[in-house]
Amino acid sequence: MNTQLLDSLDFWRHPAGVAIPNDPLRFLYVTDEAEHRMVSWLAKAIFAYQKQHHGTERQITRMVMVTMGALLPGVLLQDYVAHCAPPGLPEIEFGTFGVKCYYGPGQPLEHPQIVQPLSINVHGHTVGLVEDLIDLGRTAHFVRETLLSPAYGARDLVIIAPYRKSAAQVDPVETIIFGQVPKDTWIITPRERVETMVKRVPFWASQGADRETCIAHLRLIGYPDYLIDEWFDSAWENVSA
Repeated sequence: MNTQLLDSLDFWRHPAGVAIPNDPLRFLYVTDEAEHRMVSWLAKAIFAYQKQHHGTERQITRMVMVTMGALLPGVLLQDYVAHCAPPGLPEIEFGTFGVKCYYGPGQPLEHPQIVQPLSINVHGHTVGLVEDLIDLGRTAHFVRETLLSPAYGARDLVIIAPYRKSAAQVDPVETIIFGQVPKDTWIITPRERVETMVKRVPFWASQGADRETCIAHLRLIGYPDYLIDEWFDSAWENVSA
């Protein structure tokens, strides 16, 4: 893909994934720079939201990162929020909540699972729920219902994420989102490059792709040679497992 295009923030707002033969999904390989720039944009959007709701209970005072996906954007976001917030905005305490909704690309679990307890107290607070992606709204709705329940007592939630899928249904939850991708696109964030490789290479092999074809697929998606050289063999071992 054209390097100049990848450097454009406009491209990342409505990006197109790469099609792979015999695979129903398209794949979007998010660069490190793109991840940082999207989160930087989100931080400024959060500051604008906080100013808009100055002096009200709608201001965000807690942020919860949904693990594992939201840890990277959440940690990057914390850097901006903790050190660059304009004067007069409330401090925000960050925490984590482990929820699993997918086994792998395009493979949702039948029921969401809590895999890590909530690490902070959200009772009475408006919570910024940090995600890496709003897909079909399953995770968002599950976490919203859980945190708003009497057991946790959150006042309200605002979902914060770099992306939402075009088919995502999260209304009436308020969202702060950078961009949108088609529903058939699998976003490969910097934290799950190896995971996607290890889980998708066996699928391609099951569709008739040999070793060299699988490597060509990864390069087409945007995988650099160093990742392929160091970790492809681990993915290929799963073909015969």
